[in-house]
Amino acid sequence: MIPGLLRYEADIALNEEVVLMTTKGEAIALAIAQMSTVELATCDHGVVAKVKRCIMERDTYPRRWGLGPVALQKKKLVKEGKLTKHGEKIDGVTPAEWAKDYKDYTRDPQPTPASSSEAAPAPAPVAEEADKEKKEKKEKKEKKDKEEKKRKRKDDEDVEMKDAEEDDAEKAEKKKKKKEKKAKEAEEATVVDEEEAKREKKRLKKEKKARESLGGDS
Repeated sequence: MIPGLLRYEADIALNEEVVLMTTKGEAIALAIAQMSTVELATCDHGVVAKVKRCIMERDTYPRRWGLGPVALQKKKLVKEGKLTKHGEKIDGVTPAEWAKDYKDYTRDPQPTPASSSEAAPAPAPVAEEADKEKKEKKEKKEKKDKEEKKRKRKDDEDVEMKDAEEDDAEKAEKKKKKKEKKAKEAEEATVVDEEEAKREKKRLKKEKKARESLGGDS
C-alpha cells in the first residue's frame, strides 16, 4: 500500500515486474506494479503492487501487520460490535465516519486514480495488438507450411506419375522385345522345318534311285 512505501525507482511502468525491498536492501518479494512512477508520486492512497512470489524466509522479522492506527481502531469497533467479526460494515450501527473513510481493498474493487489514464497508457490495447500480431504470424506460418506441404505432395505425385510412365514404357518395351523374339523363333523354326523337309525329300529321292538301279541290275 502507499503508506508503506518509502522509496521507489524511476520509470516504473504499469503491470511491470518489480522487487519489494527492505531499507537494508534485502529482497522481500517479486510483485506486479499496480501504479506507474508518476502515479506513485501523486497518489496518497491505493495499492502499489500485488505480490507474485515471496522470497524472504518466514519470521525473519517479527510480524507488525495489524498494529497500525487504522487496524487498531478496526479491532476496537469489532470488539464493540459495530463491525462484524470479519470487519464488514453493519447498516445503522457502523459509524458514518468509518463507513465513509475506510476502504477495504481485500473486498472492494480498487479505485482507479484520476491521473492513471494520463500517466500511463492502458495495457489492454497493447496486449490486444500483440495478440493480434502473434495470431497473424501464426496464420502466416500455418499458410506457409500448408503451401509447402501442398507443393511437396504435388512434387511427389509428379515423381510417382513419371515413375509410372517410365514403368509403362519399360513394360511396353519388354513386351515388344518378347513379341519380336517369339516371331523370330517362329520364323527360325519354319526355316528349320523347311530344310528338314528338303533333306527328307532329297533322301527319299536317293533311296528311290538306289532301288531303281538295283532292280535294273537284276
